[in-house]
Amino acid sequence: MTDLASLLELKGVVAALRFYDDGSLMDAAGDIDPLHSELAAELCYANGRITHQSSDVLANISGMAGWSPRGWMMMGDGLSICTLANVVCFVRNGEASLNETLSVLSELESQ
Repeated sequence: MTDLASLLELKGVVAALRFYDDGSLMDAAGDIDPLHSELAAELCYANGRITHQSSDVLANISGMAGWSPRGWMMMGDGLSICTLANVVCFVRNGEASLNETLSVLSELESQ
């Protein structure tokens, strides 16, 4: 699988997007309207920056390197967000395999 549309073939994935390094939307696929896609790209970019800042703090506090994150996840009651670098997908809890989802996200992230 090499594009966002093919990510939607995974069980439980309802939408996916990719954003630029400034947080603006690059591409979106699935059951998400354009305005929500743009807002989600900005949210995921901002959360990624916060995650990186938190990892820097953790490295300083622990005195150990190796905390640099590649992505983050947020679980809600019915849906979860899975992010690696600038590739994001929204999955239905209980339907999606997080291992499979993260594996495909990793493939897409490296492109």
